[in-house]
Amino acid sequence: MLELKKELEPAEILNEAITKGITSFYVAYSGGKDSGIILDIIAKEFSQYFKGVIFVDTGIATKATIKFVEDYCKERNYRLYHLYANDIKRQKDTHVGKIGEPFSFENLVLTYGFPKQALHTITMRWIKYYSMRNFISQRIKAGEKPALISGMRQNESQRRKKSKYLEYIYQDGKMCFVSPIFFKSNNWVMKYFIENNIKRSPVYETLHISGDCLCGCFAKKDELKLLEMFHPDVFKEIKRLEKLIVEKGTLYAKKNKTWGGCNQTTNNIESQTNMDQFVCNECFFDRESKEVDTQRFEEEMNEIDKKLEMV
Repeated sequence: MLELKKELEPAEILNEAITKGITSFYVAYSGGKDSGIILDIIAKEFSQYFKGVIFVDTGIATKATIKFVEDYCKERNYRLYHLYANDIKRQKDTHVGKIGEPFSFENLVLTYGFPKQALHTITMRWIKYYSMRNFISQRIKAGEKPALISGMRQNESQRRKKSKYLEYIYQDGKMCFVSPIFFKSNNWVMKYFIENNIKRSPVYETLHISGDCLCGCFAKKDELKLLEMFHPDVFKEIKRLEKLIVEKGTLYAKKNKTWGGCNQTTNNIESQTNMDQFVCNECFFDRESKEVDTQRFEEEMNEIDKKLEMV
């Protein structure tokens, strides 16, 4: 008979990691609700193992997200390790780069063009994973047995369900990833988020994502316009990179010179004067993949209204 995997509580998963020899917890924080929840759990319930927060500056984040993370950690007295993708340098010459070149988003774009879904894994390695691996290697050299605490959940998306790394404790070489809310549902997440007054990046109000990585791999067709309107710092950086691809990019990069899924340049976006030109028949913020939170809040408020009417 097929044995179903037991759905463990966050504390059970974290205690299992400790029994495996982990001595230090470092929370990988993006400014989002899931990573905010695990940060709260670790700080409250496993403070003796909590060594700090890791935030990776991908080189394509909003200034608002970076400021939020810095302010949030300062407010709650969390030690923040601010890592930078640009700090990691290539160790040898290869067909895609020379020794000493940083694994920056700019170099990624000049090599491959703006990334789409197929390049997501490579993109994450360049601008996030290598920085975290370098950090963890330093902690191991210092005598620790560290783990990166992640907000990954098995049912948060269809793409995540298909991931080959779908384990609540996952060892990748020297790096150990632990996901305390791995088995938790969207309802559980929202309940914890509300009841424990967890804050999240203000970028959720405009893009419905944390804004720590706007590489464009899974961007929707309206997002570039939203960046122009609400986050001009990132829009200007994309515009700069568009020009750089034309001037210095590889032939392959020049085939992928538009950001995200809109297949439009920043010049095209700037020429648009009304919402209908880029939203089409979709409501401005009515996007299924990003509006689950808002829909849930609305449903909860409707239920409250119904109960009040009965009083």
